Amino acid sequence: MGHEPRNLLIQGENLEVLRSLAATHAGQVRLIYIDPPYNTGSGDYLYADAMPREQWLRFMVERLEAARPLLIDDAVIAIQCSFHQSAHLEVTLDGLDWLHKVMVFHVLVRHPGRALTADKQFNDVMEQILIYSPDPHFRMPRRERERDLSDYRWEVEIHGPGTPRLLGDRRCHVYAPEEWRKVEVAPGEGTFRTHSVRGSLREKNSSGRFWVAHLEPLDLPPLSLIRVPDIGDDGLGHRFFHSPRAGNRNGSYFQGVPQSSTVTRLPYPNFLDYHAEFNRVATEGGVSFRNGKKPEALLRQLIEMFTAPGEMVLDYHLGSGTTAAVALKLGREFIGIEREDFAETVALARLEAVVAGEQSGISTDVGWTGGGSVDFRRFPG
Repeated sequence: MGHEPRNLLIQGENLEVLRSLAATHAGQVRLIYIDPPYNTGSGDYLYADAMPREQWLRFMVERLEAARPLLIDDAVIAIQCSFHQSAHLEVTLDGLDWLHKVMVFHVLVRHPGRALTADKQFNDVMEQILIYSPDPHFRMPRRERERDLSDYRWEVEIHGPGTPRLLGDRRCHVYAPEEWRKVEVAPGEGTFRTHSVRGSLREKNSSGRFWVAHLEPLDLPPLSLIRVPDIGDDGLGHRFFHSPRAGNRNGSYFQGVPQSSTVTRLPYPNFLDYHAEFNRVATEGGVSFRNGKKPEALLRQLIEMFTAPGEMVLDYHLGSGTTAAVALKLGREFIGIEREDFAETVALARLEAVVAGEQSGISTDVGWTGGGSVDFRRFPG
């Protein structure tokens, strides 16, 4: 296919196109998002949606294998599907020696109180997004939140001499319960928040590990205070711990405001609520695509979560073009593949409107005013 432009929309059978792209785009794709036919058994859909299960699974795996050469080493594959086949697809993908499961998002796509038809056995409101990577060491990114100082509202007042004590290789100081007290003050810099040393904190940070190794074994009275030097990233040069209250098994420590960052990094939940966005999706993009369009906000979350500006996103079940439209608005490159005629009549029309600055979906939120370009091709051309 020769040298390829960076934003490409191709009409053609996706398996053949993917095999062709391996010669020109090897090792360039950071994220594959695909929204394939869910294989629900229904005939009322834009694609064939009633394959025998084994045939559908082969269909899925063949295309993933064809896309494999396009991926960078720590790429992400996100596959949206429904309960009809998600469990079978998950087991099948788990059996591939080059793919490694990261997690599964459960997405609320319809309000639980909204029944589409009264004759259904249950109200189907959830879909799944399976997250895989070829990198066995891939770790989920974390969401960032500006640090809330409202929990930093304690000071430690010391009223006695305490007792020096060598714990591990650190010269610590132990204060009896009557030699100190915890005082609540106005939240802000220079104060502490408290953490109970339990669960993952016992092994996943330096304070928890020091507690388990050196402080927990001590036979100290309840609420004894231990000053440990050279630990923590709050700039204080020490950290205060205290032994458990009477009847409690978990000690605690005082943490000052970290100096290394102004944000708190938190794990993403595996539940996403997009039912309101799905309810409004028909108005997005200025094109009609019955029962097949995904909200731009959902694709924005996935693309921002797994890629950086300038990186490449691939969608080889492009449909109405949502993935490509969001990639454009977020400054990512994309390849979109769609075999049906609506590659031109729907997806291309939508992308041309995006280039011109259309204002639906996420446009206002990301300040989109237009730009970029799309090269449309038919394969074989």
